[in-house]
Parts: sequence; structure tokens; C-alpha cells
Amino acid sequence: MILRLQSAVAILTCCFLVTATSASATAVGIVMTSGKVQVDGSQVPGSAVVFAGSLVSAGDRSSNIQFSDGSVAIIRPGASVIAYRERSVLQRGVAMQRAVDRHPVSAAELRISGLTPNSAALVGMKDETHIEVAAQEGASEVRSSQGALVAHLEQGTVLSFTLMQANGTQQIVNEICGDLDENHQLIDMLTQITYQLQGSGLDAYIRKSIRITGTVQGVPSGSQPRVFLVSSVKQLNHPCVNGPGAAPEAVSALTRGSLVFLILVGAGGALLGVGAAGGFGTSPSPVTPSTP
Repeated sequence: MILRLQSAVAILTCCFLVTATSASATAVGIVMTSGKVQVDGSQVPGSAVVFAGSLVSAGDRSSNIQFSDGSVAIIRPGASVIAYRERSVLQRGVAMQRAVDRHPVSAAELRISGLTPNSAALVGMKDETHIEVAAQEGASEVRSSQGALVAHLEQGTVLSFTLMQANGTQQIVNEICGDLDENHQLIDMLTQITYQLQGSGLDAYIRKSIRITGTVQGVPSGSQPRVFLVSSVKQLNHPCVNGPGAAPEAVSALTRGSLVFLILVGAGGALLGVGAAGGFGTSPSPVTPSTP
């Protein structure tokens, strides 16, 4: 054990020496595995220095990237991550980022970061249009590449995100659910995003659980709630449930060149292998960093 620790320290020391002597190849940490791992397409032994922009691909076992900022990315078999000093970019598969509050993860058009100290997020990417995120430890948030809040995840929450192209002029009907307050504001149970409801007859539903359909008017900046134009209201005799069967919701829009995309969010868990409604009861045991 002591020998392994000394080996890791020696590699990390080498990492910093390379950083000091080469401005064009900045070392950001080390990758370690007890199986196979590739760095930029070349298979490396159990441990190797990782440079900024390196593509790290796990083989038949999980691999760990220990970053110089103290955070750790645990990459499941078959997954690939591009490593940077300030963030990781998931290319495919599933990875867990510890200390995601200090080291966010990007996946396609989404950015996942932690809201509590030493939080951990599990991120899965099937392709550029299907992504899942689970808040494994602490709270996390998901934002679009433009910075718009897409979802807030408390510990144990698992959500799936679908990126779809949309006609820039079409209105997407959304469905949200929550308890209406005296100011006609509602926190959606699924995404934990606050909406300012506008419509007739809302006073009758104050302090009640309701499921509503309507359209979102723009994506305001800052902490201001989004305006939701209500088209129909259904009062529930039970609290809103975040789980399988919950209707997806178009929560945000983004542009890429001349194209307009919508981000749809719903209950998740299939890609990550974790329970969609009951926390992490069906998830695999947390992976601990391995050493060569």
C-alpha cells in the first residue's frame, strides 16, 4: 500500500514538473486503473500523467482521473472523457465526478456543477441528444451551454435530458406540477425551477397541488422566475410525484448557429442504472478510486 502511495506521489510530482517546463502541454492530473486505459488513443500502463485536452478512455475496468485540484473522475468501462484543469467533458458512457462543485462536467450542450461542497454527480451520455444526470452526493444543477438553468437536483434525484431540434416559431406545450403559493408562483417538482403563473382563476388553487399545462415565455436571466402562461389546471388530491410516467417538459431553448433546440427533461435512471424515483436504492455500490 505504501509503495502504491509513493508511486502515485511520484507520478503527481512528475506531473507538476512537466507543467513547469512545458507551457504548451499542461498536466492536469494522473489516470490510474487496474485494467486497461487509453490516453489519446494509445494504451498506457496502470498509471499515466494526463494533460489538458487529453482523451481518456476506460477499458474493461473503471479508471480514475485524479485532478490537481483534488477532484476525482471515476470513468466506467467503455466511457471516454476529455480532461481539462477546470472541467471534464464526457464524450460517451458513464462517469462520476467527485467535487463537481470545483470541477464541473460538460455533456453535449449541458453543464453539470455542484451546489454544495464536495458534491458528486453521476453523468451518463448515450449520444449527443440523450443524457442522464444523478445527484449522488449533495445538490447539483444542470445548465445549458448558454447558462440557462435547466434543472436543480437534490441528492438522490435522477433526471434524463433529451435535446431535440425545433421550429423556431413553434410553441411547445409544457406540463409542470407543484404547489401554488399566494403570489401565483410554483416550483416544479421535477426540475425544481420556479415559475410565475399567469392565467385566470388561479386564486382557487392557492396552497393546493396542481398539474398545469401551458407555455413558457422566454428564459429570463438571474433569479427571476420564468413566466408560464396557463392553458389548463388540474387539482390533485395528492402531492406531485417525481418518477416514472411523469410527462417530459420543455424547460429551455438554445441556439446553435441558425438552429433552435429544445431541452426536454423527465425522470431517468435507465442509462445510469439507478432508481428513477426512490433515490439510489437500485444503483451499484459506489466505485472507490483504484490503484495500479
